[in-house]
Amino acid sequence: MAAIMMFVLKKGSRNSLNNERESEEFVTNYEGIFGVRFPSMDTVDEVMRKMNGNCLEKLKIRLVKTLIKKKVFQKSRVFGRYLIAVDGSYVMTVKEGHCEHCLKRTSQKSGKTTYFHNVVEAKLVTENGFSISLGTEWVENPGGKYDKQDCELKAFVRLAEKLKKDFPCLPICISGDGLYPNQTFFRICKENGWEFIVSFRDGNLPSVWEEVTELKELAEENVRQITIFEGEKKTVRRYSWVDDIDYKGFMLNWSECVEKSAGKTTRFVFVSSLRADYFRVTEITEAGRMRWKIENEGFDIQKNHGYGLGHKYSRVSVTATKNYYQCMQIAHIINQLFELSSLFVPLLKGRMTVKYLWEYMLGELRHIRLNLRILTALLKRRIQLRYE
Repeated sequence: MAAIMMFVLKKGSRNSLNNERESEEFVTNYEGIFGVRFPSMDTVDEVMRKMNGNCLEKLKIRLVKTLIKKKVFQKSRVFGRYLIAVDGSYVMTVKEGHCEHCLKRTSQKSGKTTYFHNVVEAKLVTENGFSISLGTEWVENPGGKYDKQDCELKAFVRLAEKLKKDFPCLPICISGDGLYPNQTFFRICKENGWEFIVSFRDGNLPSVWEEVTELKELAEENVRQITIFEGEKKTVRRYSWVDDIDYKGFMLNWSECVEKSAGKTTRFVFVSSLRADYFRVTEITEAGRMRWKIENEGFDIQKNHGYGLGHKYSRVSVTATKNYYQCMQIAHIINQLFELSSLFVPLLKGRMTVKYLWEYMLGELRHIRLNLRILTALLKRRIQLRYE
């Protein structure tokens, strides 16, 4: 509970939450609200070092399954499927000898070797701002002698197995960056019954590009243009698409969106298992662009807005590091359910920010003795959270 609350309260470190033990009001309020003792974070770290990391990941999956069952994300499905963004992220840099699973990189200029840990995440992303962790796979070397280091694509193969095992019947559409268009990825999606929309870099899969270039000129009717006005701002989007491209037995569909706005031109290109047409091409493009939510609403929030992703919550124990990471994902789910809800969003008016309101809440816990009888009465009321 204390490890999860450290991230819910966005304290950023064990020491920061430990300092709250100096406040008698905070300790009393914490113990009164949760009905458990407020422990030393050194004790918490001892537990994190001994606890099997699978326990916390299973808890996270149970929470997500409950939300899916309650249809919290039902309105945000794409073509009837949940959009799952997959991407890797840096977690922390460590000293040499930290563990046998560390990744390493040697600078060609200085010759210095850096040791670090990365993770690959599968997050359910939605248009209204959710970025919910469904699965986690660590990018780590096997230990002992090995020919090549582990990498994001290898970790994705393991992550896909976990996703299928944990969510066997969930209708999924995978979204990924330009690293993912390859035979292994296409095969995994086909075998698991998943659709996909992934970014497509120029020159990637040369045979596909060659066919796109030829067919694009012949399919002049596969074009749509939309003009959007937002006040004085004008945005023009021109869509084009080519369907049914055979790539080594996999049928791919190519689409492109060229966006011009305020003198700036941006180009988005995707390959997908979903066939495009005059109406579907816009939805495919928007779904493909939503991949950025795993970066913005996911990793960036956890790195730069109080969760402390990148901070060494445990400097010597890999087991503890993985457990803290899962606690962070659980806390982020809890906070998103509140911060994106119909109860919280109306508070964000003028210069009011999420950060300020969280600091205000901490101030209340730290300086004011809460009336537990009022809180108990409030908890007995039925409260419904709505999401746009």
